[in-house]
Amino acid sequence: MAEFNRNQKTLRGSTEMDFHRFMKIIYKWRRLCLAVTLFCVLLVGLISQFVLSPIYQTNTLLMVTVASDKLQTQTTVTRQVTQNGQGTTVTNMAPMPVLTMNTYLGQLKSDVVMERVLKELNLPNQNIADFSKTIDAKIVTDSNLIQVKVKNEDPVLAAQIANTLSKQYLKLMDEHMFSSVVVISPAMVPVEPIKPNKTLNVEIALVLGMMLAIFLAFLLEYFDNTIKTAEDVDRTLELPVLGIIPLKNDQNIRQN
Repeated sequence: MAEFNRNQKTLRGSTEMDFHRFMKIIYKWRRLCLAVTLFCVLLVGLISQFVLSPIYQTNTLLMVTVASDKLQTQTTVTRQVTQNGQGTTVTNMAPMPVLTMNTYLGQLKSDVVMERVLKELNLPNQNIADFSKTIDAKIVTDSNLIQVKVKNEDPVLAAQIANTLSKQYLKLMDEHMFSSVVVISPAMVPVEPIKPNKTLNVEIALVLGMMLAIFLAFLLEYFDNTIKTAEDVDRTLELPVLGIIPLKNDQNIRQN
């Protein structure tokens, strides 16, 4: 019976970790936990401040005044014809395409528009594919609006790219006789960068640093096979503690 209780206690001690034991380990390795956490926070803070380049973003908004869910042709040409002294109204069907919002969006993100923007801003060495990645255009849900976002390390250049993109796109539409796009919100020069988010990075570093510190504390505790307290004797050797011999310094203190 005693052997069964001992085995049961050993199994429970090896598979369960109560809160008291957890806090004792954290307290024992508190200096390590604090040092590791502060190191992670400091490292991420320095990287965010001095290594990562700030990225600025500006927005512009375009409105399409004529658009359809499906590609259609609209014909409205009316003329007056006089036959036998009587006026007759004749309507001729002349094809006039009504483009979809996705068509307008595709034209906006086309290489032709990108090339015109690069040429006007005098950026000949910029690759069109890489340049397109800095521009994000999407249709605003349930509307006839196209939102354009431009990211760049230079806030002034970001605004110039967005406004030049709108200008060249409207010019291209006029050349193809589609004057149904207007700019309702020009791009402004951004003040604050959107990346890196220093506050968020530090908060993440704090959490990850604490997790790493706790992991190291338990790892060191696992490999620490020294016996220092009566609890260590009970947990490791499973033997009762008959007495504790105080250190010499403790004896001197008590005598004084």
